[in-house]
Amino acid sequence: MERDRLFEKLDIESPEEFKFYENFDALIEDEEHIEEELIKEVLSFADADLLSDHIDSFFESFLSNIPDDETELYIIVESFKRNLSALVFEGMNDEDLSELAKDIYKFRNWYAIEHNAKDDGNGKELSVRDARYEIAAAKLLGDEVYIDFGRAIISGPDSYGIKVSDLAAIE
Repeated sequence: MERDRLFEKLDIESPEEFKFYENFDALIEDEEHIEEELIKEVLSFADADLLSDHIDSFFESFLSNIPDDETELYIIVESFKRNLSALVFEGMNDEDLSELAKDIYKFRNWYAIEHNAKDDGNGKELSVRDARYEIAAAKLLGDEVYIDFGRAIISGPDSYGIKVSDLAAIE
């Protein structure tokens, strides 16, 4: 995706304007490919506290809509949340921003781009994002929908490394 097109989708004119939850949500939810470097540019002026709040809000909403019987999916989404949250802090340098952009890129691919979920009712392959909205819509309408997240679980993160400095900060 081109820079101008992304900025238009995020409703910003420059990275300095990337402040609101709606900007973050638009970045995560968009199904078009966005290069890591462009994600990094968008995040380059983000306030760490606001970004951390946006990550928490996004994932809390996501986690609250996961069906009770999808424990493995819940764990994977929680892993993404914890990893992204751990990468956001005041004074991030260029390397830190690159790592955050890389992980947002990975999450976006898993969540909004790859079709790794399947609606068992009609056999349609969906992104996790679209499956999430199918489940929410079914709840609102009082319908039932059965989504198979098997491939999403398999393609989710196996594990994440953690920096020694992060461990020291936790202690």
